[in-house]
Amino acid sequence: MSVATQLRRMAVLTSAAAVVLTGVVVTPASADVIPIPVSYKVTGSTTVKKTGSAMALGPGSLKGNLLIDDQTGSVGLSADLALPPSQADISLLSGIFRIKAKVKVTPLGPATGTIADGNLVTKAKANMEIYDIWAGPIIPIFPLPTVPGSCKTKTPLDLTLSAQDIDITAPAITVTGTYTIPEFTNCFVADIALGALVSGPGNTISLDLASDATLK
Repeated sequence: MSVATQLRRMAVLTSAAAVVLTGVVVTPASADVIPIPVSYKVTGSTTVKKTGSAMALGPGSLKGNLLIDDQTGSVGLSADLALPPSQADISLLSGIFRIKAKVKVTPLGPATGTIADGNLVTKAKANMEIYDIWAGPIIPIFPLPTVPGSCKTKTPLDLTLSAQDIDITAPAITVTGTYTIPEFTNCFVADIALGALVSGPGNTISLDLASDATLK
């Protein structure tokens, strides 16, 4: 059974259940598009290519709708991604010098995507902000001054993540991708250091989407 067929059946069952429980007729967003609410708990990690340092992501959330075109069978996605700030820990010169900082990724609008032939592709744009930066030999004890909310990438991150041969009814889906970290601005003395240590292509990201039964 194709993903689109599975989802169409889910949509019919969801609508029928809503009618039985509430007595209210459920009307799709348009005559041909059936929205199915989805909610996932999001955890994962990202690795900066230049330093090889990994940073844990989440737990956050992805909440929105799968969008089924009942005429063509195509499946789309529109959902809001929310991630809490993460702790970055960069080790240089075999651990002799270390930098730690808080990293906040703020999406610029909903993540969008498609499911075709069992493959999921999602796209999102986001700002990356770095703050609470500390550096030092062995133990990072020297603060680097930044103005809260100002030390950000000059341009948004372009995040394209994908998963192959997914089962939309599975309890978890893992999406992966590579992305470029742009240069930073308004970071004072940290501008050059962040550009040299962090900015550049080939960074990897992996997110685990665990189905959240308590959809809100």
